[in-house]
Amino acid sequence: MSEKGKTSEKILKTETRNLPCKLTELELRDKADELATTVQAIEGEKARQDSVKAELKARLTELESRQTRLAQVVSRREEYRDVKVIVELHENDIVKEIRDDTAEVIQIRPARDTERQGQMPL
Repeated sequence: MSEKGKTSEKILKTETRNLPCKLTELELRDKADELATTVQAIEGEKARQDSVKAELKARLTELESRQTRLAQVVSRREEYRDVKVIVELHENDIVKEIRDDTAEVIQIRPARDTERQGQMPL
């Protein structure tokens, strides 16, 4: 542009460009505050994601453990369960342990000292 707003050149167009601009002190402080807030947000997000990852990993480990246990049960075609066992003291201090659900004798053994004594009357 020439003096007093008179131009001898013809303006082809006006456009907006993204160019560097010096920040004022106030703008610089605002950007510094925004930076600090963003850094804290990043750290918080990382901690949250680590927590979520740990939860997901724990869940996957739990499922894999269940899968292994079930695979063993299927492979063996049996599983351990709590079953009521009747312990009987027989002649000659022989003890029979019998499954209550199937009446199967699971063990025959000598009686222990505490079993031989039986219950003493009070």
